[in-house]
Amino acid sequence: MTINILVLSCGINAIYHFTKVLKEKFREDFYIIGTDINEEYLVATRKNLDKFYKVPLSGTDGYYEKILDICKKEKINYIIPSLDKDQIFFYPQNPDLLKLNIKSISTPKSTIEFYKNKKLLFNKMQESGLPIPKLYSINNIKEKTIYCIKPINGFGSHGVQFLEKDAITQIKDLENYIIQEKCLSPEITLECFHFNSKISTVARERIETKAGVCTKAKIHHIPELEDIAKKIITYYEIPNYFNLQFMKNFNGDYVITDVNLRLPGGMSLTYQSGWDVASSIANLMLNKQDKIFDSLKRKNKIDYVVRAYTDIKTKSINKIIAFDLDGTLLNSTQRHKIVLDNILKKHNKQIDLSGLIEHKRTGKNNVDYLVLHGLSIDEAKKIQQEWINNIEKTKYLKTDFLYPEMLDKIKILSTNNELILITARNNKKSCEHQIKQLGLNEYFSQIFIVDTNNETCIKKANILKEMDADEMYGDTEIDKKASQIAGIKFIPVYHGFRNKEFLS
Repeated sequence: MTINILVLSCGINAIYHFTKVLKEKFREDFYIIGTDINEEYLVATRKNLDKFYKVPLSGTDGYYEKILDICKKEKINYIIPSLDKDQIFFYPQNPDLLKLNIKSISTPKSTIEFYKNKKLLFNKMQESGLPIPKLYSINNIKEKTIYCIKPINGFGSHGVQFLEKDAITQIKDLENYIIQEKCLSPEITLECFHFNSKISTVARERIETKAGVCTKAKIHHIPELEDIAKKIITYYEIPNYFNLQFMKNFNGDYVITDVNLRLPGGMSLTYQSGWDVASSIANLMLNKQDKIFDSLKRKNKIDYVVRAYTDIKTKSINKIIAFDLDGTLLNSTQRHKIVLDNILKKHNKQIDLSGLIEHKRTGKNNVDYLVLHGLSIDEAKKIQQEWINNIEKTKYLKTDFLYPEMLDKIKILSTNNELILITARNNKKSCEHQIKQLGLNEYFSQIFIVDTNNETCIKKANILKEMDADEMYGDTEIDKKASQIAGIKFIPVYHGFRNKEFLS
């Protein structure tokens, strides 16, 4: 049976490598779904996924709920949080995950409590007798000595600074930092995997780093550091995979400079030496316990590995295609009738509106229809103004729905074209909300909302020119004329507010 796994924040290097190995070695065993804040064509990992979801930034409003919705929809078996923020949300004991019978390969709740705060983390390790850099308060640091300053809630090496006392005292929110002794080379990442009290480690010693990423490394085994990792898994509840950062203090002793309870960004480097932790995790999920450590056996005593970057084409754009919204993608005919009917009732007017939409499809408007059914021109115009004031209210927008055939069309076209949406609405806020509720953001790279007035056609045409659009789908003469002004192909949609005879 195929296992459904969800990998979060899949734009990072570690997840690219992890999913690549799973697709190469376990293609039939896993259905891989990934999430990221970027469009899927900007995420290299997409090529290793079976399905992709664009989601809000980790920790922002709606993110947690979105991930849970994906879990329910895709019947997820395992979730793999990568960033620290993801781990804080989706830890193994999370009650929402447990209700869905989802296993999280992540940091247990008891460890999260101190792991998410570096000050608590280092104090905890100090209490346990683990080797760490000396910790200082602002009151016991010396002049003309460089210290390492780290944000309490920092991620990796982000925000780490090396400062003297004068500069440190200038930090306004110093309570949000820890002060440590500055450590010396070598800088080593100890990649670790443990299961049932057994542990395997490999040391990745940095030879060259560019923009914080290790590009040249010495891969070998350091028993002294493995012994420290063994202590850690007996002291704390730790996920099966984790990595420790080591440097040396002024006495020449190895000390732990950071703890990362997640997949390391440089795991593809150690993979080249035969240490394949991705396969170990796969066998863990497959419940093949006898094979878990088979992929962690290196042949050589020392390997030197150099990272070479590659370029991946993620999407090719054939055309830029524009779409109108109302009448083209969106069936809003009921809204037009309901709003007008409510206003007529308010004014004690009884008019049969069954023919309203077909009347408008011939190029006519509400005023024409009302006059045709016995209202004076002044009465009709007054009611029309009320209709304009109400037509974009949220309670009426809820009656709209997408044309299924047009939804299918944009799904197909969005695979190798860039789609833009150009609609005319006066209430932009409610329009943006409706577009989001309908899920259209997923298919359109840009959305333009222009005012409904005498300049709507010109505004649409200008957008088409600026975006260098190739063609436009629309249902009215305004869309057709805008396309003609822009000098592009107009593709008429005849199920909207104008019929074929009129548009022709």
